[in-house]
Amino acid sequence: MPYSGRLKCLACPIDRTTVGEGSINKEECSIKCKDGEEMGQNEQCQPCSKGTFREGLMSVCQRCQIGFTTKKEGSLNSKECNQINCPPGYFGNNKLINEEINLNFEFLQICLPCPIGYYQNEYGSNKCKKCPEGYMTKQLGAKNIFECDQVWNGSCKPDQPEPCPNGSECIQIRGEIFECRKIFVEFLNNEQNIREQRIKRFWFPLILGIICVIIIGILFLFFILNRKKWFEFFF
Repeated sequence: MPYSGRLKCLACPIDRTTVGEGSINKEECSIKCKDGEEMGQNEQCQPCSKGTFREGLMSVCQRCQIGFTTKKEGSLNSKECNQINCPPGYFGNNKLINEEINLNFEFLQICLPCPIGYYQNEYGSNKCKKCPEGYMTKQLGAKNIFECDQVWNGSCKPDQPEPCPNGSECIQIRGEIFECRKIFVEFLNNEQNIREQRIKRFWFPLILGIICVIIIGILFLFFILNRKKWFEFFF
């Protein structure tokens, strides 16, 4: 509206609109973009970027609700926000990956916080990254490696949602002392070490004996082939 004191605003020409409210003159009327598009800086319509949509009277593309994104650019409405896209610190619930996504799902139904000892610094991941060996995170949902700032001595608290990293279990050692132990993995490792020691004790003497037999056989064959020369040399 270029004039003051008017009770209503003037309409833009057909197929044109303003980018926002409060426009003063006709020059601010630009091409009216169709659903799934918005006005760019060059006054040309461009598709809504991935993770956003535009429909109806929306002036600009709107971002999908947290935890969701669109499959492609140019989405026409919020129903196209049907792809799981968890933010940093979270990973996608693998149980829902192959199911039809319900937009009424709670955020923590589709995105789970990274457990203790893990972090995730990217969007849209289905798993978290492990902290460096010997370090832990202070709490769930770590967003970067710098949150792996807790020196881990193996202790744990069984009342925490994810008390131990790497799939180990929080085992009571004595009294109020609990430690993370990979019981099954440690058992397998011990069994493997015992098996390797047995193999070494059995095969090493056997191989050494075979080598000795081969050497003796070669010397005996050499003696047989050259026995005439040996007799002439000694007799």
